[in-house]
Amino acid sequence: MENLLKMTTLVYVGTNVGNSLWNMIQDYDKVYAFEADPEMFNELRRKFQQFEWVTLVNAACSTTNGEVDLYVTPNRVSTSLSDASKAEKDGGCPSILKKIKVEAINLAHYLKQEGVDEIERYQSDIQGSDLTVLKTMKEYVDDKKIESLFIETHGNGVEIYDGLDNQFDGFKEILSENYNFIHASLGSQGGKIVKEDGIPEGEKEWDSYWEVKS
Repeated sequence: MENLLKMTTLVYVGTNVGNSLWNMIQDYDKVYAFEADPEMFNELRRKFQQFEWVTLVNAACSTTNGEVDLYVTPNRVSTSLSDASKAEKDGGCPSILKKIKVEAINLAHYLKQEGVDEIERYQSDIQGSDLTVLKTMKEYVDDKKIESLFIETHGNGVEIYDGLDNQFDGFKEILSENYNFIHASLGSQGGKIVKEDGIPEGEKEWDSYWEVKS
């Protein structure tokens, strides 16, 4: 008799120390968690290495394999592959703590090598590089191989990190054909959930949730 059970997969890019990952790993048969900062990764590994279905990868997701600069911030949560933009610095953004070299991988290539064909949830929180990395996942997106996406998104016309385009219209261009925008979660308002027309004008960043069209 054919086995109808389906392997469920979570891909989480930018897990930091994994605080939000705790409530998710039990819902999936396979989890891939990526964190670029070596210090944060050590804590992530300490928490999750005992779970055999969780694969932990100490690398930045980018367009190519190799080595990239990581701009580490004092609070660690805004660490990015680029320094803060001039507008952010003019607005009082703190200086980076340090700049280090880290390994980078092409996410789509890595997942294909792992034999990942379908993804139930794609979660991305990588401080300005979310759109860039999503573009490497275009084949998965075009073939509707991802069921849902939860992605850090910046407002149109906003550049938080120097040279990194992470604007809402870019996500709509990639996703709108095959995915419905469900809601935005506004971090500036304690995670308030709003539809697209409820996103305040001038809002700099939020998490956007998308689901594949049936």
